[in-house]
Amino acid sequence: MPLPAIQSQKQIYRMWFEFLKMAHKEPDLVGNLQRSREYYEPWGDVTTMKFDDWWKGHKHLFGETAVRKVTSVSNSPNAVHLAIPLNMPVTKVLAEVKRLVEACQIERLGQKGIDPSTLKSLHSGFGSYEITMGVEVRGRTLYEIQLMYQFWQEMGKPPVNTETVSKIVQKFRGRPRAKWVPYILQMKPLADKKGNLRYDEGQLRQVRRYLKKGYEVCKSVSLGEFPGKNSLA
Repeated sequence: MPLPAIQSQKQIYRMWFEFLKMAHKEPDLVGNLQRSREYYEPWGDVTTMKFDDWWKGHKHLFGETAVRKVTSVSNSPNAVHLAIPLNMPVTKVLAEVKRLVEACQIERLGQKGIDPSTLKSLHSGFGSYEITMGVEVRGRTLYEIQLMYQFWQEMGKPPVNTETVSKIVQKFRGRPRAKWVPYILQMKPLADKKGNLRYDEGQLRQVRRYLKKGYEVCKSVSLGEFPGKNSLA
């Protein structure tokens, strides 16, 4: 089965949610979570909810994160779609876009019951949670890391050896709707001199690297950043 492509913003926010849940299970991150408690207060108690149920009541917390070319119209109430003539001078385009966007912001704020005159800037009344600026999230790799760390955490964080990795692979293959495993684990263990099946040291190092990154993201999330300024980009 091919590995998943992580493309939508919702899928990125799903991973943020799951990493936050895992951060709550890390004893040494309790202090960080206490310091970011006010930041995450609008999220409610994520530890007791599944993402899809949580998302229905909290998707308004997330805004669009970048100007982008669209091929289909988003139904997000916090986005506006404009047609821009390519034969118009850029300076005139920018002035027109500014005027239209500000008018739409004021209209949307009114719909939300917010008085624009009470805000320092119009955009501050929209989605408050965005991924770390300047970090390109490699969605598929981050998803592999999230699932691998989740399985390892559920197992009690045993030493990373052939037995542990075999159990992680079983958990990947045992999911009801997706049977894929990360690329680094697709090569099956080989027999050693005694005939015992073992993953090679290169694979074990890669698993340890993924698990280390999983913890780094949990730590960043516990401080109110996702995925944080780590080496995932």
